[in-house]
Amino acid sequence: MPGHVPMSCPFLPGPEGSAHPKSVAPTSAYLSITDANILVSVDDFVGVHIAANSLESDLQQITGVKRTVHNETSSSIVRYANSTLSSAIIVGSINSTLIQHLTKAGTFNTTEITGKFESFKTAVVERPFPGVSRALVIAGSDKRGTIYGIHTLAEQSGQSPLHWFADVPAKKHAQILAQPKTTIHGEPSVRYRGLFINDEEPALNTWWARQHNATRYPLDTEFYAHVFDLLLRLKANYMWPAMWKSFIAPPGNVFFTDDPGNQQLADDYGIVISTAHHEPMQRATNEWDEAELGPWDWSKNKARMTKFMEEGIERAGNNESYFTVGLRGLGDEAAVTANAIEMLKDVFQVQRDIIKKYHGSESAVNQVWALYKEVASYYDAGLDPPEDVTILFPDDNAGNVYRLPTGDESERKGGNGVYFHLEYVGLPRSYKWGNSNNLPKMLKELMHSYLRGATRIWIVNVGDIKPMELPFSFAMDLAWDVTKFSFEGLPGYLTKFAAREFGPEDAEEIGSIWLEHSHLVGLRRHELVTPATYSHLNYHEAERVLNRWHKVAARAKTLYAQIDAASKPAFFQLVYHPVVSSALYHAVNIGVGTNYRFALERRNSANKVAHEVLADFESAYDIVEEWDAMLDGKWALMMSQAVYDAVEEPKMWAAPSRDIVANLSFVQLRQNMQFSLGNLGLRAEGSLSPTEQGRWAESVDASMPTTNFAPLLPPMDRYGPPVRHVDIFMRGNHRVPIQWALDDIAVDWLSITPKSGTLSKDTQTDQRLNVTVDWSTVPPGFNDTILVGIRSTPAPFPYFDQIRVPVVNTLVDPMGASNARRGVFPETNGMVSIEAPHFDASQTNSSTKELHFEAFPFLGSRSESGSIALRPFDVARSSLTGAKAASVSYSIWLFSPANNVEATVYINAGLDTDPKLKMEFSLTVDDAPANFTRVLSDYIKNPYAGDIPPEWLDHVADNIWTKRVKLGAIPEGAHRLVWRANSPEVYLEKIVLNIRGTVKPSYLGPPETSRIA
Repeated sequence: MPGHVPMSCPFLPGPEGSAHPKSVAPTSAYLSITDANILVSVDDFVGVHIAANSLESDLQQITGVKRTVHNETSSSIVRYANSTLSSAIIVGSINSTLIQHLTKAGTFNTTEITGKFESFKTAVVERPFPGVSRALVIAGSDKRGTIYGIHTLAEQSGQSPLHWFADVPAKKHAQILAQPKTTIHGEPSVRYRGLFINDEEPALNTWWARQHNATRYPLDTEFYAHVFDLLLRLKANYMWPAMWKSFIAPPGNVFFTDDPGNQQLADDYGIVISTAHHEPMQRATNEWDEAELGPWDWSKNKARMTKFMEEGIERAGNNESYFTVGLRGLGDEAAVTANAIEMLKDVFQVQRDIIKKYHGSESAVNQVWALYKEVASYYDAGLDPPEDVTILFPDDNAGNVYRLPTGDESERKGGNGVYFHLEYVGLPRSYKWGNSNNLPKMLKELMHSYLRGATRIWIVNVGDIKPMELPFSFAMDLAWDVTKFSFEGLPGYLTKFAAREFGPEDAEEIGSIWLEHSHLVGLRRHELVTPATYSHLNYHEAERVLNRWHKVAARAKTLYAQIDAASKPAFFQLVYHPVVSSALYHAVNIGVGTNYRFALERRNSANKVAHEVLADFESAYDIVEEWDAMLDGKWALMMSQAVYDAVEEPKMWAAPSRDIVANLSFVQLRQNMQFSLGNLGLRAEGSLSPTEQGRWAESVDASMPTTNFAPLLPPMDRYGPPVRHVDIFMRGNHRVPIQWALDDIAVDWLSITPKSGTLSKDTQTDQRLNVTVDWSTVPPGFNDTILVGIRSTPAPFPYFDQIRVPVVNTLVDPMGASNARRGVFPETNGMVSIEAPHFDASQTNSSTKELHFEAFPFLGSRSESGSIALRPFDVARSSLTGAKAASVSYSIWLFSPANNVEATVYINAGLDTDPKLKMEFSLTVDDAPANFTRVLSDYIKNPYAGDIPPEWLDHVADNIWTKRVKLGAIPEGAHRLVWRANSPEVYLEKIVLNIRGTVKPSYLGPPETSRIA
């Protein structure tokens, strides 16, 4: 068991501020609380008592030492006078008997937290009571402040907030030592923070029913006790309970009636209960029985609907609640009405009258109106609820916040909030299988929300809770103290998170694995990846993506094999499963695409790839069964929902009901290729030649060597990729091995390796040749195509073809000083690709000198170096002139004049959150005047998604907006690309310059080209 753990809540709660406890030698300054009893006032909140009892259990798991929770009164503490206790842990809210006693005695001062929301103070005090030498005191400004302080002590001692939901074992320590220092925590950055359990079928409901050997089983107090514990340990306080409709055991989940104790339990724990955006006045829409109560139509059934809502307010009683107001249709649809705005005005008044009836005034309790989907258009049209009602701005269901407060909106008495999705069921495709949330993108969107004043509520749609533990924890840590977060700090955050869960030894590696997983899922969510998503033809794109998945999965597997047995279940859930199952998912989808291309090329290896796809498909289900068997089935069925799908099926927005692999192709292995082509296939990088040879007419198509569809590499120049590739492969009778060899190369500065070999079904059916150039010996100005012969045997007709290698030896500024061109991006193969942070100059307006473009590492799906945006944020928003005057520039070099240059800019996805400051950008050349263009077009109405930009439906899944800019003619030589934006919410990731029409189609765009150092 490790040694001594210094504790006194000296770090900020959560991974961002906490550090894994280090073993230290005890000193007299530290207070040992290893076996200290816990003292709590009898008159304190029920939730404080629940937390105190949890602390007793937590500390016993950590130390192995039993202790007692003492419920004290003002008179009972005198009994300690005859004792000689060396230590105690005293917990309580500032108005509790114990804390009041310490305050009046001058032992403990609560001034710093009095009147604060959800804050707590810790200190080691001397002689709190006669007979007690020293005590660690945790005092909260209110109920939840106290609870957070108690759980923070447990967390920093070694108990993870995910101890139940991810089975993280308590970290064992021989001693726990409280440091002799005072700490103060709070208030939170966001006042109400929590989760929405949603889309509970098929995972959550079937999992919970199985736990009780039932077909259906209600989400009762047993279930919600675990949820509330998780929330409080993450310093959350707010929940929309599960509410999905079901035709199997109708009507579906109803928090308030599935277990009548649910609502009271939430209040006891300290959780504020609200209801989803379409569930008004503390009623679940599943409680509305149209057969009995009639239509959910305000114009036809107002009286019954009013009574229904009134019953919800009456049932809630004085429990801490946040009442959802407004009205939508049943089943997450628009309300049935001829005039929605006039209807909602009446609904608001009726609801406010009900609240006044039960609570004394219309504004006596918290109320929220969610601007979800079509409702946002009513607000934009001028419908404004009472000032004390919180406005809840949603994202677009894909992680792009739809709208944020502007002007006086941020000053509303009721404040503003954000509804954010980590999973979703709906257009364009549902995503709810695994965690596909990119943490930097989450940070961007939620940081904007905070900076724009949406700080009253952050409600996060977590689906089944699992497997969203990491991104949800991240959101709650951010909501607790947003000032502790930055893009640069993300690796450190993840390392600390990993250290908390698994110890410090492998924490950095685990954090790095999580960051890579986050980046890769940020390219595109699992369910939206198809065999054709990544290019199999250009830039080795599909291959590069899959290789990254394979590498990160191998790292996860290596750690899983090494980690201690007690931590394996947690590691499996938090690291191994999300990474390895994601890698397999991509292996299957990319494999199907590779198989199809190989089949078109008539490669024998098409069959091998097809069988590998099937093997990966089976391995993916092996992981499902491994998950189900883990911990004797504790989480069985939670990750069993289908995800493997066909490219085109009816009702594509919905999740698949059973896994399938579709569209695998096979070649006839015993059959030879047409004799005029031969059984050796060649594919030069980026070439379609072997596909074109899949159909052949000897009377038209020349061969031996091929001419019309020859294996032609992209031009090689000193600024392009240092290696080009040619694949050679068997495409004939697999029983007959092929010996191949290259002819001598006509120039000594061109190298192709290997030079010869054998292809066989028993060894290798495919082989990759690496083509390189020694530029130091290429003649100046060389511009020609080198033909390299290749021969193979056996063959019915002597096999001969030629690999074509274009070589262009041009230099940037060949007559000038090399220093003058440092930082320049020369064109290569007729293009330039630049990642946004790699600008070489910046310019600001003289009146707003502090405005500048700042790099944001890790924020980018098309960039490995991140993105750039204007900062400071508030200054950029308040000074449009200054914002538009700021710029960055990129030096480029063209080797000859170009007439029709076109740029593609890759802008991190986001929406126009300010109707008066819609996102714009400008990309110009040299001294050309700025030409600002909208990032998004004017919004259009969609009956299922609300008002959306026309680009949204087809491209929101890309996680990027791509915009093309015509730059016209550009002369030879040095130039500057100049980037500007009008808003700090425009994040540039990459610029691709198509100088000579040579840019090929791909999902990610060409990788960054070289820059002269």
